[in-house]
Amino acid sequence: MTNMTKYLQPTPIINSDHPDIVSYARTAAGKARDPVERAVMLYYAVRDGIWYDPYYPFYKPEHYKASNVLKAGRGYCVSKASLLCALARVCDIPSRVGFATVRNHLVSKELLEYLGTDLFVYHGYTEFFLEGK
Repeated sequence: MTNMTKYLQPTPIINSDHPDIVSYARTAAGKARDPVERAVMLYYAVRDGIWYDPYYPFYKPEHYKASNVLKAGRGYCVSKASLLCALARVCDIPSRVGFATVRNHLVSKELLEYLGTDLFVYHGYTEFFLEGK
């Protein structure tokens, strides 16, 4: 397995081999041939097509499983990152989920009260390997 091959493989959570994931990825990427263009189209499909729900369940592994997030049509940053990662792998874009602590300056009053802070610890994002980097 090459260094990037592992970032193309399905996993139990990033289940890029699930038929619904494969179908959604192919539809979202459309006819784009360029990997950067495909990545952008997939990003917008998840950003705009999957509702961001900060109250989405997060306490079981199946809450992060890409096919479950797609079926639910909602998720928060980590679950949406898992979905985007799976979609990218279908489209032969090596990808992985990353985590960072970010300050959310746009947090709603309700969410701020719920979390007790505007720091989002373990904010999830998807990292693509494109154009050699």
